[in-house]
Amino acid sequence: MRPHSTLSHGKLLAGWLRPHRVLMAVVAIATAALACRDTTTPRELSNAGITKPSFTAAFDFTSTLVGRGNLGTLHIQSKVDGYDVELKSHDNTDIAVANIVVAPGGHSGWHYHPGPVLVVVKTGTITFYHGDDPTCSGTRHTAGTAFVEADGDVGIARNEGAVEATTVVTFFVPAGSPTRIDADRPGNCTF
Repeated sequence: MRPHSTLSHGKLLAGWLRPHRVLMAVVAIATAALACRDTTTPRELSNAGITKPSFTAAFDFTSTLVGRGNLGTLHIQSKVDGYDVELKSHDNTDIAVANIVVAPGGHSGWHYHPGPVLVVVKTGTITFYHGDDPTCSGTRHTAGTAFVEADGDVGIARNEGAVEATTVVTFFVPAGSPTRIDADRPGNCTF
């Protein structure tokens, strides 16, 4: 039976409005719309020519999570034999520990942390550069030493030596947050 091409008594062209025909029409329209759209990437979405932000990816830098746990809020005071230490957090806190290996010539990329980070250098030497240092002079940390990366302090850890550098890092961060946040390369450093 052939569908009618006219309206009769207010009824729509029932023969043409079958579900499979409607679906085919929608698919045909969508396909035509996709085929006709501009497939070039707008300049603002392209990676070509971007100068800001200039994030730097880590290179020959491997971080292996040892463990992460929630400590909640804490206030620990320890006074034993004249040694006085205090750790305090007013907010819900996660602690994460990672082993990090940096090959000669490797680096962390510019980054910062949402909380303090304790770094122990096990082998080799790590040179840490602070983004707010106008001279971009690094501080060398050799095996057996430790240093602190303060929260919000943009920096980069580099292995400028000839042997692999290994560290153990402890992060104190807000519950559920990342341990590291990539940052824009500061204008005072060329790398």
